Amino acid sequence: MHGLARSLPLALLAVASLPCVLTAARAQSAAPQGAEQEEEVAPEESALIDPTPEPPPRAPPSASAAAGDAMIHVDGATFSMGSADPKSPPNERPRHVETVAPFWIDRTEVTVGAYHTCVDLHACTVPTRSSSSCTYDLGDPRLPVSCVHWHDAEAFCRALGKRLPRESEWELASRGPKGTGRYPWRSGNMSCYYASMMVNDTTGRSCTRGPSRVGGHPAGATPSGIQDLTGNVEEWMSDWYVENLARGGAPAAGASHVLRGGGWQSGPSQGRTTARNWGSAAEAGPNVGFRCAKDG
Repeated sequence: MHGLARSLPLALLAVASLPCVLTAARAQSAAPQGAEQEEEVAPEESALIDPTPEPPPRAPPSASAAAGDAMIHVDGATFSMGSADPKSPPNERPRHVETVAPFWIDRTEVTVGAYHTCVDLHACTVPTRSSSSCTYDLGDPRLPVSCVHWHDAEAFCRALGKRLPRESEWELASRGPKGTGRYPWRSGNMSCYYASMMVNDTTGRSCTRGPSRVGGHPAGATPSGIQDLTGNVEEWMSDWYVENLARGGAPAAGASHVLRGGGWQSGPSQGRTTARNWGSAAEAGPNVGFRCAKDG
């Protein structure tokens, strides 16, 4: 797959990175689906969403189906990564110092429309349909693509001259350089107004019947405008998963890769900026998607 991606002509890569024409055509033919926090809160305190939330705002129908094309620059920083709360899960502790170089990260999760374009160019593999909730065949190019294996997500990013984010980059983008943001939007508690997630950690009821269109919860964006870092679909990281990051950093190999941010089928405790999850090479469920990053 990587060899094929490298062999794509530059003109085709330009089309792949700006899939406006193809995805806009699909959009016409498809019916669309409907003050920084200084103290951390224990997962138990953040594990409940307002059961009668204000409906999240939707992007206007005229918005581009290729809304995920833009990238946001994140300045490098030395920041405190992880949680200092003794009640937080062990894999978030201890809090430790990380230094991250400047980088770019996609403003939104990779869309169905963008992934369709990569498949049409024979640079990507059609996602496994592991559930009727997988978004690739739902006919809405502005949904985040889901049910994508880690290696297929990596291949998509590489085909565009990008890569999957590193876990430390994702947390810096989500928390901010002071490392104190409980949620990407910095102030306020979790609710369906900010993100598409489960109503609480023990319910089977989600804020939405599936992931929302990318950018569909603008109030949940970071101050710099990065959308949907919490909820919608949890996102693949480039890193292999390790239980304790403070013991020498990300490993060179492993059995699973890191997932961050939680998704529409995740409990709200997974939406905190320090929350960590993992998935094996076989993981490709309707709760899993990705976004890309690059050095910079």
